[in-house]
Amino acid sequence: MVVANLEVAFVSAERLAQLGDPSAVRLHPLVLVVDDNADGVQCLVDSIGGLPFDLHVCSEPAEALLIVGRVRPDVVVVAPVDGLIDSVAFASIVRQGDPDLPIFAAASPDDADFVARVSTIANIVIPRPYRVHELPSLVHSFVRHAMGDARQSPIDLGRLVVDGATPQMWLDGDCVRLPPREFLLLRFFAEHVGQVLSRSDLIHAVWGESTTNSNTLTVHIARLRRRLGDDEHNPQWLRAIRGMGYQFQVPAR
Repeated sequence: MVVANLEVAFVSAERLAQLGDPSAVRLHPLVLVVDDNADGVQCLVDSIGGLPFDLHVCSEPAEALLIVGRVRPDVVVVAPVDGLIDSVAFASIVRQGDPDLPIFAAASPDDADFVARVSTIANIVIPRPYRVHELPSLVHSFVRHAMGDARQSPIDLGRLVVDGATPQMWLDGDCVRLPPREFLLLRFFAEHVGQVLSRSDLIHAVWGESTTNSNTLTVHIARLRRRLGDDEHNPQWLRAIRGMGYQFQVPAR
């Protein structure tokens, strides 16, 4: 199923390729909808035209998985769809790859089995047919929660520039897009260069008052180190200070 000639609400393949460019600035949240119900999707697309987010529809979960890896949407909406992989497998792979990406499971009253399987993966289950007047507020609510209040000026540290409005950084002149939590973590480190920050301070800054466990922070630290090209055995960017926390510095080339 292809939804065509809906340029306002539907992100074309060409536009999707542009959004996959790490240097592209995303003005609106990008919502990827994985659904093969042509009538329901057409109603959704017709109804949200002109609203402040971009929409791309894919009817095949395996193809959608490639899109997630290439573009990294801000929200994924997944309905029960079969294919080379089914929707639940798709959602599971996406969740493993990016624990912070909001996933909405779209289900009708007849999709009890799908709901039972996907409910431990998705952030929220929404009705299908879609309640088009509710979806935009849900999207923006989850995007704001993922991004926090980090819409500030860029932080220029020489080799590293951390954006304030878009989850990305420039490392030695190369733009690198970041998942929201890694962006918030890096932003907090960049605001406190040279300081030793406790694990509890970091968790509070990035996850707020949530019950996020310490291992989640460790995973995000490791991912951030890889993006910075840090040596895990002799890190120069992010050093662990035994019994105290972490210290962030910008090393010479």
